[in-house]
Amino acid sequence: MRRVLLHLGLHKTGTTAAQSFLYENRELIWPHFALVLPYRTRNSGLSRAATSHSVYGTVGTLSEFGTQMHAFLDTLDFGDKRGLIISEENFAGLRPSRNIEQGYAAAPELAACMVDAIRHRFTGQDVEITIYLSLRQRGGWLRSLWAHDLERIRQVQDFETFRSNMDHLPALEDTLNQIRDRLPSVTVTSEWLEELQLRRYGPGTPFAEFLDLPRDKAKGLVPPTRVNNRLPEDVLTLLLDLNRSRLDEAALVEQKAAVIDRAKDVLIGTT
Repeated sequence: MRRVLLHLGLHKTGTTAAQSFLYENRELIWPHFALVLPYRTRNSGLSRAATSHSVYGTVGTLSEFGTQMHAFLDTLDFGDKRGLIISEENFAGLRPSRNIEQGYAAAPELAACMVDAIRHRFTGQDVEITIYLSLRQRGGWLRSLWAHDLERIRQVQDFETFRSNMDHLPALEDTLNQIRDRLPSVTVTSEWLEELQLRRYGPGTPFAEFLDLPRDKAKGLVPPTRVNNRLPEDVLTLLLDLNRSRLDEAALVEQKAAVIDRAKDVLIGTT
């Protein structure tokens, strides 16, 4: 039986560490599963197709995502028995802080489209599909989204304003349940980031368990080395001040990069 695991995010729930775990253990994974990470989904245009549908929500945008997914799956080497692991948070839709009106409303449609494409790719074969979503407590999740936007765009809202503007979005668990309701024949699972952080492989733990490698091979698995550390509050305040300044975009990007680099040097003890 082919086994497929679709990790559809969600954003800011440990996805960087999860993808780091998969990449760093790719040599152990490859004999058993084709592995698809954001480098491939974003370079191929699949990620953009998914986020476009989450914004516009038309028959055309969903059809385009499906067409691209079918074509992409045809490029993968599955051999006689190899399964599939995909990890891409944008397959749940555009980051909600950049799509405030819709949030993750398109996630069930996108998930169903992916499942249809996978079943088509393996027509006539037994396929077991699992969808996995990593979750995070709402306060920490919103704070992380806000901090991310402070770094990446000209976010000028303080956190309280940002949180108030996001209040209407459903809980992350609701997105999980909507996907489960849309795909009753598919196993839909979840883990909380706060609990995963206490486990051996951190956010990589659900993948280590899914792999179900023989004991001698499982001993070779390594924890993720890449994580997104939260910047200190004084650094976030400085980024907010820079975003609110009259600096032009080029100067803003340069000064923010310098602030972030200094902060990260301190976090890893290199200064």
